[in-house]
Amino acid sequence: MRQSVKPQRASGERAGHPSQVKLGRFLAHVDVIAGPVLAAARGRVVVELIVGFSEGVSLLDGGHDLGSYLFPVAARLGPQRVAALFGRKIHGPSSLALGPAQPGTAAAPAQFAARMTGSSERRQWKQAFHDRLAAQAAPLAPGPAGLTIALTTGPDRNWVRLCQPLIDAFAPVLGDPTRPFHPHDDRIVSLGLHHTIDTGIAHDVIINAWWTTL
Repeated sequence: MRQSVKPQRASGERAGHPSQVKLGRFLAHVDVIAGPVLAAARGRVVVELIVGFSEGVSLLDGGHDLGSYLFPVAARLGPQRVAALFGRKIHGPSSLALGPAQPGTAAAPAQFAARMTGSSERRQWKQAFHDRLAAQAAPLAPGPAGLTIALTTGPDRNWVRLCQPLIDAFAPVLGDPTRPFHPHDDRIVSLGLHHTIDTGIAHDVIINAWWTTL
């Protein structure tokens, strides 16, 4: 459905702050669209949010990172119900789509793969991921970028909370590798996040990633 309420980024402000009010209004609109789909779907769902901007607004800077738009939607729907998130930034109207998740076809071999242990809340976790990525990946050429991350976790892990630390550590690909956790992630205009559950990996996380200039 085309969005009649403008998508809003995650806000760290106090309750009642204008950014929180705008986010709450947007998420209430998400509830209206998503409610019938979640009620009808027997399993997990796929979500796509297209964030539209006016002509003349830069899609590559200004703090409009796609993750900040997608993660509040996933949190509202419930990470356990969401199998994949897709986001795009365009010049044009915004829209939100949901549907039952279906198994995908085999993807090309990942450009980067890792198995991480421990808590992603710790700086050491993010640093270890960054260092592995820096050792294997070359920076993308300047311009708009597409990023796809596929995560495999155990059934009790909140996979959506893992995504922001991962994207934060993508400086070797997206930005200046000398600034580990400040990648130029505004340049991501197409973002795909996939989640698979494996009961045999305990608290570990298996990460596969693909990226390209667009």
